[in-house]
Amino acid sequence: MKRRILVHLFLLAALAASTAQAQSGYDPTLQTPALLYDEARTVYLGNLARRQNGAPPLRWNQQLTHAARWFSWDSVENRPDPYCGHQDTQGNWPGTRALFWGYKGFSGAENAFCGYVTPEYAIEGWMNSPGHRASLLDPNSREIGLGYYRREGDGRGYVTQDFGSDAVYPPVIIENEALTTTTPTVSLYIYDRASGGGFAGFGAATQMLVSNDACFANAAWPPYTAEALWTLEAGEGWRTVYVRTRDVFSRTLTVSDTIYLGTNLPLAELGAAQMSTAQSQVTLYGLNGGALPLAQFSLGWLADDTFGTFGLLWGNGEKVNDPAAWGGTAFHLYPGSGESSAWVWTTEFFKDVPLTAYVRLKVNDNTPTGEVARVSATSGATLSLKGTDFTAPNQYQEFPLPFTFPASETFLTFQFWRSGPADVYVDAVSIFTAPQPVSSTITWAVPGGNYRGQGVWVRYTNGSGQFSALAEGQTSPGSLSVSPSTALFLATINGAPPPAQSLQAHRDCPASGLQVSSDAAWLKARVSGDSLQLDVDPTGLSIGTYQAMLTVQAAGVSPVVVPVTLVVASQLYPVYLPLIQD
Repeated sequence: MKRRILVHLFLLAALAASTAQAQSGYDPTLQTPALLYDEARTVYLGNLARRQNGAPPLRWNQQLTHAARWFSWDSVENRPDPYCGHQDTQGNWPGTRALFWGYKGFSGAENAFCGYVTPEYAIEGWMNSPGHRASLLDPNSREIGLGYYRREGDGRGYVTQDFGSDAVYPPVIIENEALTTTTPTVSLYIYDRASGGGFAGFGAATQMLVSNDACFANAAWPPYTAEALWTLEAGEGWRTVYVRTRDVFSRTLTVSDTIYLGTNLPLAELGAAQMSTAQSQVTLYGLNGGALPLAQFSLGWLADDTFGTFGLLWGNGEKVNDPAAWGGTAFHLYPGSGESSAWVWTTEFFKDVPLTAYVRLKVNDNTPTGEVARVSATSGATLSLKGTDFTAPNQYQEFPLPFTFPASETFLTFQFWRSGPADVYVDAVSIFTAPQPVSSTITWAVPGGNYRGQGVWVRYTNGSGQFSALAEGQTSPGSLSVSPSTALFLATINGAPPPAQSLQAHRDCPASGLQVSSDAAWLKARVSGDSLQLDVDPTGLSIGTYQAMLTVQAAGVSPVVVPVTLVVASQLYPVYLPLIQD
């Protein structure tokens, strides 16, 4: 009861803050260029201080910045006398403000300067104050918001620095969050995934891709490392570096950071584009389940034998290495006196949301016609499996188990039984949303409202037991174009084929798997990289004009149709144009 009361009071506080802030007339998403530059420079100088003291740099965050700006404004405009503190005029504290402005990670630490000061003075002052220094150098923080406010009439101002850490977001930071660089070779700091988060958490990064291209074209998967040197795309202008990491279960997560390469920083372009951000939804493209009309989504939600709470309840069981298992290990329940049982649980997951657990198991004997395995979820949902439900022995198979984690329950638990004569191997439980009708594009409102670049798993199903293997969804619309957009061939009757022509395909991620086809027998095409080689054979064609359609396709995007014209004439005459030279 005490926990529920605290949550209720917290929600009331957040509601009071939202009402006051919505009616304030101040928009923290807007900032003057001068103060925006002060904010960016304070982030950078703070990161230099962190690095000099052995702490990793912080990523500039949009939601924390909005919370910091609002508090700086509130501390000047809503107080008749100069104020110095961390409680706003509505009685709320930093964590509540960060949550209201959309930051779903852990927050609450805050530094403030009770008046306008330069970035250099702010960092120096905080570093010379033990409490502020501890907040600024806290190695557990990963993101930062800066809010500068200065009233034009009398110059009265306030500076706020808010800290946060989001378990689902491991930032990449270029040159300690500097705004500019004059050399294309830059240093990167790449955070690993944070531990925790229950079944919605990620494992540590094992590999990573780094690219100047959001498609990661031609990138390799080297082992993960926290610090690296990288070469930006040449020239002058804003440059973005993309990093994709994956864990032992191949769950991916993509992040980026931006820096200006050159000497003439365009201050008018400084703003949200240079900050990390969170979204409440993500759009998926190129969805196609074929004969399976329903889709299910997951942000890599998973529980397996490596999870901290996985354990044997009774009977005989042990963790074993298994190359066929996800992550290379499974939990073996084997016969003994009575049943064997294991479980895995968490207190952190989405409540009152219909979901489906796909339980991955195998047995060493699939001949028994009676029950050999049983699985249950907290809500009371139970799956009973006979030996004959497995298509083959010693082969992992997934079984769907619809369930809901009720708000009235504290623990979400999956329990596994070996209930027959066969050995049972428990590999993993992947969790997906309830099935919904498939369309080629779906905007998915992510449970918890915190999408930060996680790879989206997709399954297709008919809702009656048939389902696809999981695959990573497409979160970019992609595009495909071909140039030139038409082709013309000239040939003589009964003559040699005209010279071949080349077209060039231009693809944006995630378009891949280029294919080409023709609706005319006289037109042939083949693919070589992004080039399309067109050949015409006019043999047997009479004098006239012929039309064909060349269809160019790539996975995940709409096909492109190129009209091709062939003119067969009795004779072709060369035309010589005069050369005019000045």
